[in-house]
Amino acid sequence: MKRSSILIFFFLLILPACVAAKNSSPEEMFKRSFPDRSFESITPTSIAGVYEVYTGNQLFYFAPKANVLIYGNMVTPEGISLTRESYLKKIASKMVQLPLDSALKIGEGKKVIVEFLDPDCFHCRESYKFFSHRKDVTIYVFFYPLSPLSEKKIQYILCAANRIKTYEEVMTGKFDNNAQLNVCTDAKVEEILKTHKKLAAQIGIRSTPFFYFKGRAIDGFEGPVFEQLLKD
Repeated sequence: MKRSSILIFFFLLILPACVAAKNSSPEEMFKRSFPDRSFESITPTSIAGVYEVYTGNQLFYFAPKANVLIYGNMVTPEGISLTRESYLKKIASKMVQLPLDSALKIGEGKKVIVEFLDPDCFHCRESYKFFSHRKDVTIYVFFYPLSPLSEKKIQYILCAANRIKTYEEVMTGKFDNNAQLNVCTDAKVEEILKTHKKLAAQIGIRSTPFFYFKGRAIDGFEGPVFEQLLKD
């Protein structure tokens, strides 16, 4: 076979692959380039040729043309993190589906707030102080322990005959400083805590406190922010 014929034959072989790559979606290109990485969604960003990749507990970016992943925040000139805002919106869409019957219900107010907390977290205790004085809210508490000691305190709360009273005692520091905690071995308690951890993992929560209120996911606690939200 002549050399020119060989080149033409080779070109015909690779042409379909080139056309296929050109017509591939960002999802298809991502799967081919990074087959070991899973994702929930891949969507366009405001930057041409750059796509947002959401994995369920992480958000980063994919540039198909350069075939690279980009980690970090997209920030506006005003200092607003578009990455954080997008991530919180995705989490909010999951938090609206939380099974509130497995949470600890605090209060009887008309304004419903969902909170993931660790009883030893400083800002969780600050949020507790803030909401404990309000009669207009109902808080559904999901527990997310960040340490073995926190987990033991949570188990102690769930084992108690009066969970709300015990929750208040824990959150006000009654069982700090290595206090002795007699934790039960109730399978139902273990199942509740297991459910709370599983829900936190599914949503993508990695820190506390974390709230859902008025259709918004809110990471962290700031009194003035909630003062304003509760007024609206």
